[in-house]
Amino acid sequence: MAKKPIKGSNLDLSSPEFVNNPYPAYQQLQQKHPVHWCEEKQFYYISHYAHVQALFRHKGASSNRVKPMVDKLPAPVQKAVEPLVNSLSKWLLFQDPPSHTPLRKVINQSLATRVISDMAPEIQRIVDELINDFIDKEQCELIKDFAYPLPAMIISQLLGVPEEDRDKIKQWSDDIAEFLGDKTSLELVAKTQQSIVAMGDYFTFILQKHRQNPKQNLMSKLLDLQAEQAEFSDEHLVANCSALIFAGHETTTNLIANSWLALTNHPSQLKHLQDNLQDTEKALEECMRFESPVQRMGRFIQEPIEIEGHILQPGKRALLMIGAANRDPILTEHPNVFNIHRTPTRHLAFGYGIHLCSGAMLGRLESTVAIKTLAKRLNTPCLSNKFPEWQYNLGLRAMKKLPLTFSASH
Repeated sequence: MAKKPIKGSNLDLSSPEFVNNPYPAYQQLQQKHPVHWCEEKQFYYISHYAHVQALFRHKGASSNRVKPMVDKLPAPVQKAVEPLVNSLSKWLLFQDPPSHTPLRKVINQSLATRVISDMAPEIQRIVDELINDFIDKEQCELIKDFAYPLPAMIISQLLGVPEEDRDKIKQWSDDIAEFLGDKTSLELVAKTQQSIVAMGDYFTFILQKHRQNPKQNLMSKLLDLQAEQAEFSDEHLVANCSALIFAGHETTTNLIANSWLALTNHPSQLKHLQDNLQDTEKALEECMRFESPVQRMGRFIQEPIEIEGHILQPGKRALLMIGAANRDPILTEHPNVFNIHRTPTRHLAFGYGIHLCSGAMLGRLESTVAIKTLAKRLNTPCLSNKFPEWQYNLGLRAMKKLPLTFSASH
């Protein structure tokens, strides 16, 4: 007989305390509440690695979760936010096969291995310039001075965004991140809609400029591929430019910052990395597992799905707890211990299967170059605050600031 999902009476998975340190709650979920139903939020929380992985590939767990989310709003509000729904529903992140398949092919071809590997010298140039701007001060705020501008500059170049427009692009992206991280207030819905409409209008303008004057960048490659894929309309292209900007800004910024936090909190491991820079890629995989930049991903249940005797009911939403899954003992020994010497795991920081992030290769390359160069040039780095303040965002693991002091190594 199927069991009912367990209701955890003392679990608060949305408090500021949880956001600051979610890992004790993740352990409790895995040990006592592997399929946890929250009556208040009307969510299933799925925390075991194997279950999260299975739901990533289950056809009955839909990525198309924007409309079900908006359906819970009052009817007049639903009508008002149609532009928001229309844009987000075209994002690759929120699509299922068959519509997901050709779109993913277009995006993947645009971010293919050769395209990304050719960018390594430019990424290194930008990394060096950003570090040069603060190295002599022997202090920095790593997010503002480095982890934010690096991916912002790279993705902006790829999509033809002029330098003077990057700050407003960042603000739009931040609004979307806040909305996706905590969908609670009508004010936030309204602000996000304004931002996503403004971003859509902006990229429509950039698109027309590229049609008139093609450049050697991702936007022009998307236009070339559009000629071969009739279903990839201008609306899809513009919406996914917004998605790429969001992903390029938010997740890579958090990946770089979270990785450096983990390393500086473990000085002996950072010292090993500084003496063995060839191990940076391996170390980065452990950083992604240990402090995943994306902590959870939603799915809309379309058919009954059984997990260890528990039945997920159609019409409900499930949260795949990536941050918990990446610390599941089944994945690696001593999962709550940071250890860059361990064999890299098959973590889920970038998703899984057909829902593996299309920008994973770019994010890895940017972060590898960033961490390797920081390790090479920043001696004895020290956190000004060993307990940084985390942004209140349930979807992303993101610090507000990361101030550092160090001695310079030119």
